[in-house]
Amino acid sequence: MRPWIAVFASFKAAALALALAHHRGAALVVFFAPDPWVFFQFILPSQQAFGPVVTSFETSRQEVWLTIDDGPDPESTPRVLELLREHGARATFFLVGEQVDRHPALARQIVAEGHSIGNHTQTHPSTSFWSASPARTASEIDRCVAALLLADAPFERYFRPPVGIRNFFLDPQLSARGMRLVLWSARGFDGAGRLPEAALARIAPQIRPGAIIVSHEGGPRAPKRIRFLALLLDHLSEEGYSCVIPRGDALVEGG
Repeated sequence: MRPWIAVFASFKAAALALALAHHRGAALVVFFAPDPWVFFQFILPSQQAFGPVVTSFETSRQEVWLTIDDGPDPESTPRVLELLREHGARATFFLVGEQVDRHPALARQIVAEGHSIGNHTQTHPSTSFWSASPARTASEIDRCVAALLLADAPFERYFRPPVGIRNFFLDPQLSARGMRLVLWSARGFDGAGRLPEAALARIAPQIRPGAIIVSHEGGPRAPKRIRFLALLLDHLSEEGYSCVIPRGDALVEGG
């Protein structure tokens, strides 16, 4: 058992004891006291209590790891690949299994052009993955794996949950499959509809050697997302950065 589980349970037990002793106000305070900490474990990439999280990589060069979520999509993936070719950039695409089922040739093209693929769940349940049961968590992972295998698209043992939000059961499921949770250290919120120029202004100060950058493609906001990626790649080139796919032994957890 992880230490945080024992601490969390002790708060809940203490709250129950206070409630039974008719100290309802104190019981409420004690019951909810650890919840903000738990909330931040769900949403902050640097937090490690729920299991190890890759958020950067070791390098002595001006290099970053560009990751692109939510594809493949015929409205955006070809243009994304074109932009990467123009900049001599390599990226990892975290693909959604349902999208791979619909567009297997695009998944294969990503790999054929020198990029890599990670698992981004089967259905991208962005509003409910945080509360998924062990069985549902396993299903989201395994069905995406099956989609990639059926598409004959080689992939890495990397996983990224939708919008980066974990759940209590994710780490054991990944550990059982020999997979690693990969999040990021630089984000501009392009996936949330922020204007491309504003997203670039937000992410630029976060970029440093070894950073993992998250970006997005596809969906109703595809034009904005592609515009952001174009601006980002131009910025990285101007600053002397190369987009690389790091070795597994160079990945750093936490921090």
